[in-house]
Amino acid sequence: MNEWIEIRELEVEGRIGVLEDERKNRQKMLVSLRFQAEMAFAEVGDQLEKTIDYSVVAAEVQKVVESSGAHLIEKLISEIGDALMARFPMRCLELELRKFILPNARFVSVKSNRRRTSESRTESTVPTEKI
Repeated sequence: MNEWIEIRELEVEGRIGVLEDERKNRQKMLVSLRFQAEMAFAEVGDQLEKTIDYSVVAAEVQKVVESSGAHLIEKLISEIGDALMARFPMRCLELELRKFILPNARFVSVKSNRRRTSESRTESTVPTEKI
């Protein structure tokens, strides 16, 4: 099955960074994600309760970012991935988190992929393609 739901460049704000000066104010970050639901699109039909509501996914991402005490974006993307895989029936999840901190670079980003195994556990994998 190669069916995906995508949210691109979801703007979120949170306190992130190692230095106290970085953490004083909330920073804008962008989260892009795509995921495969457990149920095929053909089985979903036109029934929201049979799929994953992307507005609820977006709200969950924002909630994690706002409540996180992470200093590193590597930790924050892990927290986002854990929360989404725990709450939603996703077979596969690809995440990218962008932070705008370096004055001479457009952004710094981290990426993470997760796949639900047959035992209902999730495993992180190295990204194989760009979001």
